[in-house]
Amino acid sequence: MAGVKPLDQEQILNVRDFIMFLGEKFKRSTEDFEGFSKCSIQEIIVLKILANQGSIMVKDIACRLTGISMSSLTRILDHLEENEYIERKLNKEDRRSFVIALSPKGSKLAESYQNKFEVMAEGMLEALTPAERLILVELYTKVRSKLGDEEICLSKAPKSSNETAEELKV
Repeated sequence: MAGVKPLDQEQILNVRDFIMFLGEKFKRSTEDFEGFSKCSIQEIIVLKILANQGSIMVKDIACRLTGISMSSLTRILDHLEENEYIERKLNKEDRRSFVIALSPKGSKLAESYQNKFEVMAEGMLEALTPAERLILVELYTKVRSKLGDEEICLSKAPKSSNETAEELKV
C-alpha cells in the first residue's frame, strides 16, 4: 500500500508485552477456576460450548474442539456428568447418539467462569475514560476482525523476519 507508514518497533514491543500480560492474566484466572471447579481446561471449554450453543450432540461438541479424540471427549463428558455439570439424553431423532445439555449446576459454573472474565474486563475499562473505552472497543473490534482473517501460530516465525527463523533453528 502506497503511503502507509511502516510499523514502529517500539509499538510492536508494547503490543506484544500487552498480549503476554493478558495471556498470563487469563492463564492465572483459568488455573484458579480449574482449582475451584475441579474441572480441566478441556472440561471448561465443553461447558462454554454448551453455554453458548445449548443442547447439542456429542459429535457437534467434537467438531468445536481441536486436538481432542472422541475417547478423550467421552472421558471429559463422563467426568462432567459425574460432577452433575451436564446431562446426557438419548437423541430422539437418532437413537444411536446422545444430546448433551448443561444441568442447572453446570449452567451456574459456566456463568461463574464468564463472570470471572467480565470482572477482569470491568477492571480494564475502569482505568479508562468513557471516550477511551469507546476507542478501545472500536480498535478491539477492528483488530479482532483482522486476526480472524489470518491464522496466528506461535510456532511460525513472523512472515517478515527471516532472521528470526534462522535464530530459532537448533
